[in-house]
Amino acid sequence: MIGRDEFLKRVDHAYAMRAAGDKEGLASVLAETMSFRIAGEHLPIPGVPRAGSAIAKINEMIDVFRIHSIERVDAVVEGNKAAVLSRAVLSYKNGEKITAEFYDLWVIGDDGKFTSITQFGDAALVAYVLAMA
Repeated sequence: MIGRDEFLKRVDHAYAMRAAGDKEGLASVLAETMSFRIAGEHLPIPGVPRAGSAIAKINEMIDVFRIHSIERVDAVVEGNKAAVLSRAVLSYKNGEKITAEFYDLWVIGDDGKFTSITQFGDAALVAYVLAMA
């Protein structure tokens, strides 16, 4: 099992690839059978696919939600799991930039690839961004 610092280094690297739109690089650190979900996704959100593989969902979100910058604010790591609070400047397509905070729960496998990501965000802020589009 990897240590805390290495785990967070891998999370930061994944976020950096996501922000750069590097789909191939990001796919290389995700397990083929990984799960990805946005907590509370009970209603369809434009740009957030509800079906398909986790990698396909993430790729579609990369095309719709642009991350201009992202920084890790805080993190708790326990074994193969990490809860990471981040702050990002993002936009929906090429719309207005906003600053958002979100929590991601990451699980990493013995091979060093991520096996699960659950994302928690501000639903009211997402509605605001979509209304501006």
